[in-house]
Amino acid sequence: MDSLVMGGLLFVLNAIYGILLNLLSWLFSLLYLLVSPLLYLLHGLLTIALFPLQILIKFEAFLYFVTGAVITGATVGLFLHLTGDALSELLRLRSGPSPSPKDEPLLKDEPIDWQSKWDHQLLSTTIPEEEENSSA
Repeated sequence: MDSLVMGGLLFVLNAIYGILLNLLSWLFSLLYLLVSPLLYLLHGLLTIALFPLQILIKFEAFLYFVTGAVITGATVGLFLHLTGDALSELLRLRSGPSPSPKDEPLLKDEPIDWQSKWDHQLLSTTIPEEEENSSA
């Protein structure tokens, strides 16, 4: 008798589970139908936003090469800088202030007044007066 009650209880629970599952399936289908335009829009926006990365993927090998070259160049440059500093400290090479030239005037003579040559050659006539004199 105990198994008969257990079988009946299992039958009722199975029926309730089936009804709930069917109801939730319909509910999720309706929800997907209402949300699907938004999902398509978000998918399109995500595709547009990730388009530059799709282009970068095409140059993946070149980017690996450039990255390796930059890292190698920075490492060698840092090594050379540190080696140069260590050698300059070891050999006591310091760049001190260079001696400045003495402040001497470049021109020892007085400046020449270049307009003084032309003062006596200026004519008091104007161009229309010269044209009248040359035509007469």
